[in-house]
Amino acid sequence: LAPVAAYQAPLLSSFTPSPVASPGGAASPPSPEVSPMSIKKKDRRVTWSESIGTNSSGVPKQELSAAALAELPVTVEQAIEEAGVGRTQWKLLIICGLTFCSDAAEVTFLSYVTEVLRCEWGLTSNQESLITSAVFAGMVIGAPIWGYVADHFGRRKAFLLSSLVITSFGFGTALCQGFVSLLIIRGIVGVGVAGLPVGFDILAEALPGSRRGTFLLYIEYFWTLGSIYVNLTAWGMLEQVGWQMFTAMAAIPTLIASIAGYFMLPESPRWLVDVDRDDEAIQILNTWSKDNGNDRRFSKLTKTHLHTDDVSCMDLCRRSSLRWTTFAMGVVWCAFGIMYYGVVMLLPRIFQKHRATNDEAAAAQAGCHLEFDNKDLIISSLAEIVGVALAICMIDSPGRKFTQGFFYAMGGVCLFAMGIEGLSREVLTVAASLGRLAEMAASCATWVHTPELFPTKVRAEAHGLLNLSSKIGAFFAPFLISDLFTRFQCASIMAVIAVLSVLAVCSLRETAGEELSAVSEVQSTHYGSDDEREELTEVSDGSNAASSSEE
Repeated sequence: LAPVAAYQAPLLSSFTPSPVASPGGAASPPSPEVSPMSIKKKDRRVTWSESIGTNSSGVPKQELSAAALAELPVTVEQAIEEAGVGRTQWKLLIICGLTFCSDAAEVTFLSYVTEVLRCEWGLTSNQESLITSAVFAGMVIGAPIWGYVADHFGRRKAFLLSSLVITSFGFGTALCQGFVSLLIIRGIVGVGVAGLPVGFDILAEALPGSRRGTFLLYIEYFWTLGSIYVNLTAWGMLEQVGWQMFTAMAAIPTLIASIAGYFMLPESPRWLVDVDRDDEAIQILNTWSKDNGNDRRFSKLTKTHLHTDDVSCMDLCRRSSLRWTTFAMGVVWCAFGIMYYGVVMLLPRIFQKHRATNDEAAAAQAGCHLEFDNKDLIISSLAEIVGVALAICMIDSPGRKFTQGFFYAMGGVCLFAMGIEGLSREVLTVAASLGRLAEMAASCATWVHTPELFPTKVRAEAHGLLNLSSKIGAFFAPFLISDLFTRFQCASIMAVIAVLSVLAVCSLRETAGEELSAVSEVQSTHYGSDDEREELTEVSDGSNAASSSEE
């Protein structure tokens, strides 16, 4: 049961010519041998179940005992595929999804609290923007830190530590008594929130390629739930009991995720294999298979070049195949940060019934009383649910690229419409709802696309750096929607940014249906047709050289 022979047998058999009987009874000459390079990638693909259809003696797989089947060496990707999707993945979805709630809750929470403190503490517009930007500044600091911890010390440790920071300082925000203390505490909360991609990567690495696209998008519903949760909490508590209690309630989702993660979150088997901790990976995979109601067990893992190649964070700049991907995705993530966070924080400004100016006399005249049209804000948040549903329908077909490009463009149009003065509240509500729908659907596809473009050894660091790019964009978003610019100017700038994100997405490679890491670990970037690039990705080094020569 040599692994290579077992894997190649079904593939090679498809290339063996067979004589065909002619009408006269004589066998016609065999057809010309078909070259593996002339067969499309999708036809060359052989599943693990097909590759172990028989053993070396020709005994069908179904006649092998469970013990004999467990002795067959498999790759970690094949083991995850065989373990299936079930209770394990749903449990990870809930735990990691609650951290998504925290990020959405923090952003939406700030859009309310800064308006309240503008009145209670007499904050200027610039101080308002500084409080919001302090969170994003913390995210800029935390993103590379959590990425490094996740890639070098484990996904689980990075997840738990970042959740602990969010929870502790989230509750601590309610104790702040002045502008400076609030600025510092919210900055530290931002450092913790930067660990959000780690939870997403944990879930991505627990899913087989056949289910990854749609299942990963379920986590985006938690983002929307976090936004709705804060809007409902503000409606029921902000004006009644004050911003301190409202702040504490915003930290509840992360507290639940921290407790659940400590007891139930396992380490990523893909990461364990890459750091040569195969025994731990096998134990976790067997637990997953058992929890999912699968009788399949594993005792040996074999490594492919995807797990033996030496890849470091510096290769994101050194390798041509990763360099452009990192740059283009950086543009997309930065644009996403500006557009999504910008529209979320712009909505309270549009739907606020009364907004004081920087002039203290105007604030005094207003009587320090703020009211928000929570109904309109909740409606626009609910539109995100539709956005996630549309992304789920489109993520695999037509694919990641089309989904991002279409919805980022749609979001740019809606943002531009929101900046037009004189539109009725009904029209603004529709534009805001469609804008949030589009940004949510586009960002969903961006979240799914990103981990599929990078190898396991640097996936968390790459994801963290790209998340940093989005936070840099989000850092400037509060200043963009401040009183420094008119509403029309804000919307016009974000519409132009949307166009740039569409152009960047179009330059990236489609990864729908690919094995995780299979695309990004090639040594160099090759240019040519899609079929030529697919062939170059699949064949051995010798075939690569021959194909490059033909090009």
